[in-house]
Amino acid sequence: MWQRVQVFKTTTVKYILRILIGLTFVPSIQSQNVDKNVGPTHDTEIVIKNKAAYSEHFVQGLKELGFQKIELIDSLLIIDNKDTVLFSDTPKIGEARVYTGKEGNLAIAVTVKRSNYTTVDYQIEMVEFGKTSHTQTGQADIISSFFFGPESNIDEQTGVGYFVTEYTDNRANNCATHIRIGDENELAKIIKYCNGKIKDITLENFTTLHKK
Repeated sequence: MWQRVQVFKTTTVKYILRILIGLTFVPSIQSQNVDKNVGPTHDTEIVIKNKAAYSEHFVQGLKELGFQKIELIDSLLIIDNKDTVLFSDTPKIGEARVYTGKEGNLAIAVTVKRSNYTTVDYQIEMVEFGKTSHTQTGQADIISSFFFGPESNIDEQTGVGYFVTEYTDNRANNCATHIRIGDENELAKIIKYCNGKIKDITLENFTTLHKK
């Protein structure tokens, strides 16, 4: 098991939120034809150089994709000894980032730290002016089938799309969190449900977050 490192600097994030809202803080393979309704007909052989470099949830998901063999060697994912996929290096392993944004009376700060090739530790803080706040921490993984097709966001200022790496934390009662980090820029967006008294956050109803 890899050792989790606590990196979140709550004081720093709260300071950023104060600046944003002006108030006191309130406590790649191309797309394949995959029939999702048909499970694999054989056991996939998984060969891993270093198990600590990938989450167990991600590895278990690979077994459901129907390939004969998958090798995980550092930043490489090799399928059936012929197709090779590179894991995104954004952010780099061990790198911590803070993304912030404000729309109307709601300010959001997202802190992430990449812990291995598949996983980030995260903290999301939301503050709604004069009303309430919500904080969530956890771990989010890329999905095991990430190489079936790239994810993308739209830059609201330019209208141009950009590729993202999406990290997901699925919890009970459909309380999902998706953190979508731009691969070649300093932008991010989130999708997040179950935020206490704060509305669900979607790609459409909250602005792009910018790296601080």
